[in-house]
Amino acid sequence: MSRVIMASNQCDVISHSPLRPLSETLFGVAKQKNALWLGWSGEISKDDKRSIRQRELAECELCSWSLTAEEYGDYYHGYVHKQLWPVFHNRPDLAVFQPGAFEAYRRYNERVAEQIADHLCPDDSVWVHDYHLMGVARNLKEAGYLNRCGFFLHHAFPPGEIFRALPEHDWLMQSLFYYDLVGFQSRNDASHFVTWISRRYRTEKVSETLFRVNGHLLRVGVFPCGVAASPPPAGVRKERPRWVVSTDVISDASGIAWRLAALRQLLEQHPQYLHDVTLVQVSDPSRASPCFTPGLRHLLERLCGELNGSYGDFDWSPVNYLHNDTPETARRESLYSQSCIGLFTPFCEGMSLEAKKYVLAQDPADPGVLILSHFTGAAEQLHDALLVNPYDAGELSEALHCALSMPLAERKRRHQQLRQQICHYNHHWWASGFLNALEADTETVPDPFFLPAHRLFASPGRY
Repeated sequence: MSRVIMASNQCDVISHSPLRPLSETLFGVAKQKNALWLGWSGEISKDDKRSIRQRELAECELCSWSLTAEEYGDYYHGYVHKQLWPVFHNRPDLAVFQPGAFEAYRRYNERVAEQIADHLCPDDSVWVHDYHLMGVARNLKEAGYLNRCGFFLHHAFPPGEIFRALPEHDWLMQSLFYYDLVGFQSRNDASHFVTWISRRYRTEKVSETLFRVNGHLLRVGVFPCGVAASPPPAGVRKERPRWVVSTDVISDASGIAWRLAALRQLLEQHPQYLHDVTLVQVSDPSRASPCFTPGLRHLLERLCGELNGSYGDFDWSPVNYLHNDTPETARRESLYSQSCIGLFTPFCEGMSLEAKKYVLAQDPADPGVLILSHFTGAAEQLHDALLVNPYDAGELSEALHCALSMPLAERKRRHQQLRQQICHYNHHWWASGFLNALEADTETVPDPFFLPAHRLFASPGRY
């Protein structure tokens, strides 16, 4: 009997609590598909041996392993964080090209492929997730395993000239040609990918989304990642200063400093929000990368202190900046439900699952407003949000003013549309669309660009 084997960076539903939205999504898919899910446990071995654990859990099977100290330093931080992360966030200037890091990346991909091969049956399909494991299909196919292999990129795919900043860009790209299906979050990402392969490789266009590249038949699709739908809360917002919630990690792509500048401009131009509006900025330290610009954290703390010192008093502060323990799932949902605005405005982001969680946490009778960056993966899909340029503090300020003064009827209309999108195109829809496209014959499968997701992409919300 055929099954799905999923491989991702982390398989952390056992050792990590609370679960991040992505882990919730992958765990939900693994349970629905009765899949085998493989990945790093989040642990680092004290010696040079990798400990492997396998267990059955809630209708799926998990296989996780620790990283050796060398793998953690060279593969994970040396290559994934210091080279792939900056380039895939359109910041190649931040990349640090560490000798030996790419070889560690290649060796780790080989080991993951070997781990998959130990469990692989002839009819199984392999679904590989994110840029941590771009070389897995290459290793499997070259070892003689001809199973269908699909790859889904969780991050945005950069324009080709930025991708080219990676010294190993050709090896990485040609590794993707060994997959039968490569999926992206947005049409913009897929367009960057198709443009680059058409310019740089021997490419024949078979159909709108099917290509023969260097002799490999490759399908390219757009599959916006979803989250698990949840029933709407009711009557949860309390009487208190209005909260604007923003959750992010401290990085050069987060745009937190621009949000603080927008808040300052809002208070200067609209003093009626003094003692009324508070930005709750939550920065998850467990997800922080050590590769952001030195001093960025201290800069953000200084900006928050200056805002509170200029406008706050004993009874109210314009910013509540939290950078400590990761909030529990229930507390995070409570924070979302009590906030009148969800502010998700990074400079570059892949799937934007936290923004979808914010929408689901809203009371339909009195919903908050979602403000979303144009440069997030969900912007094409969530067009009833207020879409903004995160680099423009003035535009951000005006969007905050628009959201704070938006009539209830307009807030309810926007929220209803957003919730319908998110609940219908949830994580099960995402997985089924991807796997159906992966497993179907190339002659019969519909072009992924024209799956129902395509009809979601209407004109952006205006304010």
